[in-house]
Amino acid sequence: MDKFQLNLLKTVVAELYFSLGMQAAREMYGKSYFSLGVAEKVALDQMVQNSVNANFQALKPDLPMFQTAQKPVGFQNPPPSTPEPPSSGIS
Repeated sequence: MDKFQLNLLKTVVAELYFSLGMQAAREMYGKSYFSLGVAEKVALDQMVQNSVNANFQALKPDLPMFQTAQKPVGFQNPPPSTPEPPSSGIS
């Protein structure tokens, strides 16, 4: 696939992403995308991103995903570390 076709496909995917976001905001929340709160926008963006990625992969399975894994949003507790056994102080 040459560069022009890939760029054209990326442009179409970007327009699809934008229009899906606008439509999904109307259907899910009953208001415009630009009037949503932060948490609503994050949930909506992740849903639309997954939908667009799935459609893009269905069209071009030979191309790698642009963003393979979603990172969790917000603060996360660090994984618990294994405590070292207490030393007896005797050498």
